[in-house]
Amino acid sequence: MSSSRPSLPRLSVPPPIEPQRRAVAYGIVCLTVLVAFLGAYKLGPRAYNWVRQRQLQGHAVYDLSLDPERTLEAAQVKAQREGRKIMVVLGGNWCKWCLSLDDLMRTNEEVRAHLGQHFVVVKLDSAKAKLLDERWGKPTRFGVPVLVFLDAKGNLEHVQETGSLERWAGRILAHDPDRMLRLLKRQS
Repeated sequence: MSSSRPSLPRLSVPPPIEPQRRAVAYGIVCLTVLVAFLGAYKLGPRAYNWVRQRQLQGHAVYDLSLDPERTLEAAQVKAQREGRKIMVVLGGNWCKWCLSLDDLMRTNEEVRAHLGQHFVVVKLDSAKAKLLDERWGKPTRFGVPVLVFLDAKGNLEHVQETGSLERWAGRILAHDPDRMLRLLKRQS
């Protein structure tokens, strides 16, 4: 009796690559990965910002019909009655960063809850609130949006530029909710 094993098909193995060709192939792969990474690093934020601007476009955050002085007086009455502080946001409807900050304050549940519990929020157009801006030491010199924290009687407690609240050091059009929350907790 002869035992015959079934023959296995022979696998064809490509010939080994010469070391120089292998080095060139690895170099091309590495260069491709590097170019893709740098492209994503540069183009990623631009694409995100383009979409984000389209989302924010057309929002009217700052009511131009409001009288800044009267609005602040009403906020002081409300803050005293409810035992809260006042946070004034100076900005403009033309400002993409102002719209982004407002979006964070409206859509982030933690930020919105903390604001609602501890602050009366007043949003004023910086061009219309020039007298208040001067009274508070020209906080708009930092740019807009700028946050002005007042006690319930309207006394200035703190001015906060918002560039430090931006994500990726301003490379993408968004504010960091954690930084915003830390600021609000320090000021409440």
